[in-house]
Amino acid sequence: MKTRQNLEIVTIIVAILWLVHIVNLALPFDLSLYGLRPQHLGSLWGILISPFLHADFRHLIANTGALFVLLYVSLSFNRKLTFKALVIIILVGGVLVWLFGKRHTIHIGASGVIFGLIGFLMFLGLFRREWTAVLISVVISILYGGALLSLLIYIPGISWTGHFFGFISGVLAAWLTKNRRI
Repeated sequence: MKTRQNLEIVTIIVAILWLVHIVNLALPFDLSLYGLRPQHLGSLWGILISPFLHADFRHLIANTGALFVLLYVSLSFNRKLTFKALVIIILVGGVLVWLFGKRHTIHIGASGVIFGLIGFLMFLGLFRREWTAVLISVVISILYGGALLSLLIYIPGISWTGHFFGFISGVLAAWLTKNRRI
């Protein structure tokens, strides 16, 4: 029953990303312009909105698979912890991008959340010291550890700060939720 509910939750979240993108294509203006603009007071709400906005279908497809898998694994471990972790990842990661991101840029996409979930799941076992959490950490490290190499290079048009601060906020979320009982 829980497996099916987790699958439904992940499917709904991913469907919302796709729906927002399709609606964006139908609008006479580009919603992406309302993403997160570092150090611009008028775009603080972009912290909450930017994970739902994507530049194009390629960008959306690139984020869909990883988000689906990571969110499903996290929800399967503990739904309550996952929602707490997502709040930390989105808010802390977004605020850090807003504070330290390159001025006059617009940050959009779910990759900050993806890197946050990678950080959360990789460090979950280290901080919780439970065999299930350790196993998840090892598997995620093997499957997604290579993605962390992208934190070592700058690629124009890709939010390095979004990835970096997403990952850091995910590690923070693992640490902050380490003593929560399941």
